[in-house]
Amino acid sequence: MGWPRAALALGAAEASLILLALLVPSEALVRAVLDGNASTVDFADLPALFGLPLAPEGVRGYLMEAKPANACHPIEGPRPGNGSLGAIVLIRRYDCTFDLKVLHAQRAGFEAAIVHNVRSDELVRMAHVYEDLRRQIAIPSVFVGEAASQDLRVIVRCDKAAHVLLLPDYPPCPDLDCHPVLAVSWVLGRALALLTSVLFVLRQLWNWLWAWWTRGPAVKPQPCQKAQVRTFTRRNDLCAICLDEYEEGDQLKILPCSHTYHCKCIDPWFSQAARRSCPVCKQSVAGTEDGSDSTVESFGDEDPSLPGHRPPIWAIQARLRSRRLELLARAGGSQGCCSSTSVGVAEAVASSERSSERPPEPR
Repeated sequence: MGWPRAALALGAAEASLILLALLVPSEALVRAVLDGNASTVDFADLPALFGLPLAPEGVRGYLMEAKPANACHPIEGPRPGNGSLGAIVLIRRYDCTFDLKVLHAQRAGFEAAIVHNVRSDELVRMAHVYEDLRRQIAIPSVFVGEAASQDLRVIVRCDKAAHVLLLPDYPPCPDLDCHPVLAVSWVLGRALALLTSVLFVLRQLWNWLWAWWTRGPAVKPQPCQKAQVRTFTRRNDLCAICLDEYEEGDQLKILPCSHTYHCKCIDPWFSQAARRSCPVCKQSVAGTEDGSDSTVESFGDEDPSLPGHRPPIWAIQARLRSRRLELLARAGGSQGCCSSTSVGVAEAVASSERSSERPPEPR
């Protein structure tokens, strides 16, 4: 929520700059016409905030200096004998308010008033002070710098036929260079928009990186152990499915839980079961079909005395079964029958030997 608010604030600042540029007082124009309209000289001015605004066609008239020059008291009227042109008065700044100066020019009979600065060429927007005076003013007025007023005096003295034309605005300028405030506001607005876009993209990238970092690496599921297919090389034990003893050359499948079955017995079991699991202990097993991607080995007689060698489970089972059969045979030979006591003794001996064959547990 913070970033959209920041973007709105930047947009509001840009709009404020543009509005400020539009509210800056627009300059008008004082044009001096010489040599019977053969040449002109233009001077910048600012229209007053009171009185009538300048008409689009402007106000034309010959120029006269006010007497007294500051027009803080009633001034002399225009001199007669200049044909159809009206008169425009040139007034010095200071000593009294702008609205009083222009009101005295209006009462003297002038068509418009030009107020000039003193010891400065800065243009000032003239505002009224007294509301009752503002209501009485009905002529337009403009403000010019001191240099412009001096040039206007020289032109009027050198050319008796010269006159001035007050125009509302400069000729239209197609470039932003003519309006520096607008140019600055445009550049600043574009920079703010670009900065907002960059910050938004960086924030989105940071959120994505943070989500990826906190999520961490995906946990890979441990693959199920697959059964191994081996070739039986000695007579040993029974298949828990068909209950037949293993014979030389049988293909056995040893599951990860160490239970052993005929391949021909366990493969149909896997194909029929909804879940591949050991028939005895129900431990899950990754299915293999006919020994595909499984290890096929042939085991013969191995030397269990080698250091670090651990005999396979089927070898231990074969050894225990042979010992059990031997004990049963001895008990049957001495007593003539297999009593329950002898069988129990044989099973106890077999259990003790099974525990002796089991490798010691690590501590």
